[in-house]
Amino acid sequence: MALSGKEQLWLSRLTMLCQMLAQETRRDRLLRRILDYAVELTEAERGFLVLVHRQPGQSSYHLEVVECFGFDKDLIASPQGEVSRTVVAKVLKTKKSVVTTRKEDESLLDASSIQLRKTLSIVSVPLWKRGEIQGVLYLDHKKHTQFSEADLPILETFADQAHVALESVEAGTHRSSHIHSEMHENGFGAIVGKSPAMIELYRLIERFSRSWDHVLILGETGTGKELVARELHKRGRHCDAPFLSENTAALTETLIESELFGHVAGAFTGADSDHEGLFRGAKNGTLFLDEIGELDLRAQAKLLRVLQERVLRPVGGAQELPVDCRVIGATHRVLSKEVQEGRFREDLYYRLDVLRLTVPPLRERSEDIPLLVDHICSNLGVTLTFANRTMDLLKAWSWPGNVRELENEIRRLSLDGSGRVPAKRLSPKILGPTANKVSSNPGQIKDIERVMIEQALEAANGNKAKAARALGIPRTNLYRLIDEYGL
Repeated sequence: MALSGKEQLWLSRLTMLCQMLAQETRRDRLLRRILDYAVELTEAERGFLVLVHRQPGQSSYHLEVVECFGFDKDLIASPQGEVSRTVVAKVLKTKKSVVTTRKEDESLLDASSIQLRKTLSIVSVPLWKRGEIQGVLYLDHKKHTQFSEADLPILETFADQAHVALESVEAGTHRSSHIHSEMHENGFGAIVGKSPAMIELYRLIERFSRSWDHVLILGETGTGKELVARELHKRGRHCDAPFLSENTAALTETLIESELFGHVAGAFTGADSDHEGLFRGAKNGTLFLDEIGELDLRAQAKLLRVLQERVLRPVGGAQELPVDCRVIGATHRVLSKEVQEGRFREDLYYRLDVLRLTVPPLRERSEDIPLLVDHICSNLGVTLTFANRTMDLLKAWSWPGNVRELENEIRRLSLDGSGRVPAKRLSPKILGPTANKVSSNPGQIKDIERVMIEQALEAANGNKAKAARALGIPRTNLYRLIDEYGL
């Protein structure tokens, strides 16, 4: 089922607004932004946000109006604000969202204060915290059709992200000091790295693990997207449930629907018994779909339906079955470009891109390479010692294959056993000209230049004339550079 133009617009706004919420670190500004963004998302005319305060062990509660748009805080507490309070009370009592275009909620529009203002459309959603309603978001409009029941999933997703942001700010999880306390000697959980780019990634992992919305992980091939997905699952509230992983690029078109959605016996040749599929097998855990950008359009349409309606029909089956897993998608492709070129559905993109994590390429965190090398050597059971210039070359290389390429390089070097690794044992591509190294840092360029001169002198057994010929520079230039670098 394709999304309507309104749903498409709301989803595109939702993606942007949730990502902006994730950057806020002050509670007062965050509360203001939650309401402002909700109004922007829905194009409401008025709105307010209340927080619910409960005494431990008591059923009574106190409501605190923390932000208003188009309302006066005192008005909400006055007799004229009775209906607004009634809407909030209904959300708290039923533990469900309210929308007045739904038959069971339309009676709320009968109140005199609502009729006086000619308000014709109201929507109100809860903000949940560990099974309790932490707050309520109220929005209204004079246009009768402004809000509908179909809008609730999108607005509830926004409310869920607002809660995640608020809880993170209140708990202090946005602070790098908290992340540092969660880090170990080499990194964060199973992820290795302590660079600023990785610390920011850890902050978002910690934050997004509190949510149950779908996540899109972007990053080049070999950056460790599955490690990030596993860390999200391990830190989430369903960490004891299954974590299932599938590389969708490795599945044929004929098998992909059966693997994802299951099949019944006799659905096709070779289907001798029922197969529950990954969505059902994940139970209430996590399903990680790697290279999701490789799905064909037919499979994308079926995936969209599952994400929208939380039900699936196995191949050859007649019965729809519920699903309750969180989907984490990953891709090395730029999905927005794939959408523009018609290879990826826009509606599916917005369904997945509510929470986004970007794993930095290795060339943008070269300071992590020594830690990664030690970690890889430990996993291989070898002890390798790298000369300073060898490590400089490793840090200067652009690593188009990222951590996976680095692991392959260390694995190759380990074939000769433990010991010291001189620069000449590195792969030719790493020892190649500086054109293969990506750097705009003048200091790093000078380091590369120094290493190349050292390498040329070593290869020429100290013969400066031979080294100069190998470098393609006059001997006088080489003498000057040797003096400059103190070689």
